Amino acid sequence: MLDKVVFFLHVVRTGSISEAAKQNNMSASAASRWLNELEENMGVSLLKRTTRKITPTQAGKRLYEQFSLIHAQIDDTFNEIQNMSSEDKGTIKIASTPLFAKHYLSQIIGEYIQLHPSINFVVLETAFEVDHVHDVDFSIRANATYRGFQDKDSLLVKRSLLKEPLMACCSPSYIQDYSKPLVPDDLKNHLCLYATTLVGGNRWIFELNGEHSSVEIAQTVEADDSEILKNIAIAGGGIAYLPISLIANEIRKGTLVPVLENYVSSEFELNLYFKPRKYMPARCVNFKDYLISRVPEIEHANQLKRERRAHIPLTSESTVPDK
Repeated sequence: MLDKVVFFLHVVRTGSISEAAKQNNMSASAASRWLNELEENMGVSLLKRTTRKITPTQAGKRLYEQFSLIHAQIDDTFNEIQNMSSEDKGTIKIASTPLFAKHYLSQIIGEYIQLHPSINFVVLETAFEVDHVHDVDFSIRANATYRGFQDKDSLLVKRSLLKEPLMACCSPSYIQDYSKPLVPDDLKNHLCLYATTLVGGNRWIFELNGEHSSVEIAQTVEADDSEILKNIAIAGGGIAYLPISLIANEIRKGTLVPVLENYVSSEFELNLYFKPRKYMPARCVNFKDYLISRVPEIEHANQLKRERRAHIPLTSESTVPDK
């Protein structure tokens, strides 16, 4: 009975029987049978089923609200008991932006598995928000911030991992074809490449002498992987607004050039999010502490590499020919 109620919680959270069944390694037919048996045992309808969506009835909402609290308390109790063991084992689920997953998380997980071989990881590459109640233990998300930026309220705990400036850039060939924007408002007449999840939509913010300019750019290409945007910009597809570390080598080689460099750009910020818990599983506490400590160390090492690379003269093979 309790397993069926817990499954009912998953159905309400996902809004889908098939998705909840998939998350719980069940067949769709077994999932439907569980829900029917739960409703029969309780003598009341819990879900409204249509071809488009599933929503809880009034009784279903009441069960969901009350049992969610009980289920959280049960989880806390289990975690408290499990934390009495000194053995670090179990599964950690992480949602991460593609950029962080490739350049930081993959290295950190590789190191951590060597130290804790009994830990399993499930990594979801996504730039979008996920459901922390059930889907993941941690998420790493990016946003663009600026002086005076107000973060939206959240029930999640937030830990900053790293910050760096964004830079508007494009290829030399693009400037030849379309000219160089001189003020942010000029971007309205240019081809622009952007990530919705990074800058909060097609709006870029610049600052000059304490005054902010918010520009609704013309949509050309939208992607939620910054490296894709960089490659499109290199190919002459438009102006991108990207973290400096991602484009530093291309700026040095001249395959990308900065624009609007007199303006103060927004900052690229990567944050770690997790739900507040009285008893976080020991495996999650230990990995969280390791992750938070390793990110600045990896970033410092990468910065040293970029600085060394900047002092290496370009060879004739690596120099971009004039067009």
